[in-house]
Amino acid sequence: MKIILRGLKLSVVFLLLWIGSVSTAFAQGDSGYAIHVFQDVIYYQGEGFNSNKHRLDIYHPVMRPGAPVLMFVHGGGWTFGDKSLYAHVGQTFAQRGLTTVLINYRLTPEVQHPGHIEDVARAFAWIHQNISIFGGDPENIFLSGHSAGGHLVSLLALNQNYLQVHGLSNNVIKGVAAISGVYLIEPDSVVLRSVFTRNPQTRADASPIHQFSLPAPPFLFLYAQFDLITLDIQARELYRLFVKNRGQAEIQEIRFRNHDSIVERIGHFNDATTGEIQQFILRNLSL
Repeated sequence: MKIILRGLKLSVVFLLLWIGSVSTAFAQGDSGYAIHVFQDVIYYQGEGFNSNKHRLDIYHPVMRPGAPVLMFVHGGGWTFGDKSLYAHVGQTFAQRGLTTVLINYRLTPEVQHPGHIEDVARAFAWIHQNISIFGGDPENIFLSGHSAGGHLVSLLALNQNYLQVHGLSNNVIKGVAAISGVYLIEPDSVVLRSVFTRNPQTRADASPIHQFSLPAPPFLFLYAQFDLITLDIQARELYRLFVKNRGQAEIQEIRFRNHDSIVERIGHFNDATTGEIQQFILRNLSL
């Protein structure tokens, strides 16, 4: 038995070295593309390998070879969460023609910063190297994440050290859509000690606001009308850094949403978050 992907014949035995399971049927949404789902693909097996957290799911639009890629990073305060809770994100954007990749990463207390961002960088590097096998375009990779995930994708795009470990720079990121992200790790926050330690320099290193530099990919900052306290302020502060330094950024408040519903309602009829991200990607595609 053979599986044919983008004209490449790969044996099932070879694929199962990476993939936990492959959907045996196409998932068809209400509209748009049918979807082929590859679940629990392993993206890292080195030191510190976690058999649950070093995996990702790929939602690929059928009959859409060379589709733009959206990598999505879940939130959960760096301490909980799982890609399986965001299947609607994968389905929504794949139906709209994007190869959408949902990733897991190690969480606190298993790791502290920079363990989370190192895993996100590993996942990105794997996607950049391998996504063409699954029908995606490695020259058009966008990032998105919610809450802690918004923090992580922003940090990956602004601090190039994490990608340089993998021989990459941030010019391979076509754009970042950060949803209700955390951009400043407060130096005196007791709540975040378990994640970012008490060290002021560690917290500064983990703060996208303090790591801002150009060149940087285009950014879209989204926050909810009823978001968690200070997240709107942080988004506007990082946006102003882009504007002041002539970087490319957009910002939008999503009305009638809170910190959870801004991501939970993705894919619903006339959802503003879905539309903002889709249009942002279309504006920044490499043609």
